[in-house]
Amino acid sequence: MKIAVIGLYHLGCVTAACMADAGHEVLGFDPDPEQIDALRQNKTPIFEPGLDDLLLKNTRTKKLNYSSDPRDISQSDILWITFDTPVDENDVADVESVLSQVKKLLPFAKHNALLLISSQIPVGTTRKLQEFCVNHFPEKNIFFGYSPENLRLGNAIKTFTQPDRVIVGIDDASEKSRIQQLFHPLTDHIIWMSIESAEMTKHALNAFLATSVVFINELSSLCERVGANAREVEQGLKSELRIGKKAYLRPGNAIGGGTLLRDVGYLIQLGEQKNYQTNLFSAVLESNHYHKQWTQRKLTEMIKNFANKKITALGLTYKAGTDSLRRSTTIELCQWLNQQGARVHAYDPVLATLPDDLTQVIKLENSLNSAIQQSDAVLISTEWPEFSTLTTQDILTLANTPLVIDPSGFLAEKLSHDPRIQYISVGGTI
Repeated sequence: MKIAVIGLYHLGCVTAACMADAGHEVLGFDPDPEQIDALRQNKTPIFEPGLDDLLLKNTRTKKLNYSSDPRDISQSDILWITFDTPVDENDVADVESVLSQVKKLLPFAKHNALLLISSQIPVGTTRKLQEFCVNHFPEKNIFFGYSPENLRLGNAIKTFTQPDRVIVGIDDASEKSRIQQLFHPLTDHIIWMSIESAEMTKHALNAFLATSVVFINELSSLCERVGANAREVEQGLKSELRIGKKAYLRPGNAIGGGTLLRDVGYLIQLGEQKNYQTNLFSAVLESNHYHKQWTQRKLTEMIKNFANKKITALGLTYKAGTDSLRRSTTIELCQWLNQQGARVHAYDPVLATLPDDLTQVIKLENSLNSAIQQSDAVLISTEWPEFSTLTTQDILTLANTPLVIDPSGFLAEKLSHDPRIQYISVGGTI
């Protein structure tokens, strides 16, 4: 099957690599010629474990080719829209940037092609695009569908190639066979629904996960104030069969990145458009925003004057397994510390340099030990496996003050039991 994967950032690169590896003939398309030139040199736009090798393997076998010329998509049976939907600092998505790119490509689409959207868009967007196509290009007879992406940064290839299920929204049942052929190398478990239901399912999944994260973090802060241990409470919650051990309930950092909060924002906007109050979703954003300051509050309690204090952040990316700094709560924290007069140092295993605007704020170290050396506080910001090699002796020997702030309790088992170390995590430690 000939597939054009359109939009080559994280979602697009993973989709193109995995579908080519599954045996399809894939064209990776992006309107940015520089992006295409970089990919042809096997330079991916974002770090994802195993992605570079998978892309290179399939370009060498000619199963995957790249182009920035829209005429090249005209031979593809399926146009899979994987543009990243950008959000601003308030989590408001720029959906028009995605729609405008897709509209420019419609004149080049093959007759009877299937346009399958996986970009993160508000419910109703696919229908609007479909109506636009019918009005402007009726002769194309393009079919439309929506399948929400299910990637996880740092583990994207496995989640793509071994999905629990695939959700697909279509209007025309005759398209089921084409979509089944598309996903057959990966799974036969497809949940069929309407386009609007598939779009809403994506909002619902991310909003539910976001609500779970905010719930446990707010509960954990209350635990700290009454002497309860949030991690013991977590165990109690997950032992309840109606909740389960895989529930998104783990005390830690506020939600970073943009994916979960973007869908919460979509639902709030939908409520405003339909004149319906979405009090819960608004509260999720408000509570998460307040929890972002948890580390600031703890540091302020422990360090009264930040002037010339060395504060070390271990990990700058918003989660392990990626090199993305977008919407990283740690970056926001480092900027705040700099404003307080602190000397901010950091180490991250996948970062050799920082953007120019951050070099005046953060001194990036090239090793774990040099970052901790003479620190007045060490922040465990990202759960990189390398950080688990830290010992109590490392902290006691290298740091100026043995103060460790570890919101998620990543190193609790190793560091929390030594009374010589001031170890603090969200909701207390076991």
